[in-house]
Amino acid sequence: MPTNKTNNFSLFEREREYANPMVAAITSNLVKIRKKDIAASLSDFEGSAHKLEHVKTLNSIDFIDDSRSVNTNSVWFALQNMTKPTVWITNISSVDRITDVLMDTIQEKVKAIVIQGVYNTDVYECFASLGIPVFVEMNLEDAVRQAFYACDNGYAVLFSPGEKSTALETYRERGEKFQEAVGQL
Repeated sequence: MPTNKTNNFSLFEREREYANPMVAAITSNLVKIRKKDIAASLSDFEGSAHKLEHVKTLNSIDFIDDSRSVNTNSVWFALQNMTKPTVWITNISSVDRITDVLMDTIQEKVKAIVIQGVYNTDVYECFASLGIPVFVEMNLEDAVRQAFYACDNGYAVLFSPGEKSTALETYRERGEKFQEAVGQL
């Protein structure tokens, strides 16, 4: 005689009453972990620290900290949200990570690029092929200064690295360094 879903459900309910307390504890911990993951994901939205965060306006130039952008998709999102002509500071070190969609957005929104960090000829040539001025600076302070000099009135400087932070610093530390460099202008 076939059993219906109601009978199976009540059998499951009775078995659950006698379940191992360890299973209940593990399930409870998984729910907590999941809540933390959801909270962390929600904190990555625009308006949180180091995500499209307005730092300062100097001589009608806005400085935007987007150090949370650690991949090219995040950079694309940040550039799409720019409403002013933009000078972009990046750390992208591999041309393989640069997509056609990102290149189209750069061509549309970016007036100059400052590559901060170790010089990579392929990345430099990729960006230079767009006819946009490209600068290379080893440290973030010099990159911020160069970006400022590359701006016209009404521009924005966007620090959106597109790469994960090094093992020695987090995106927070990198964002704070950017903010300090802006403060020194």
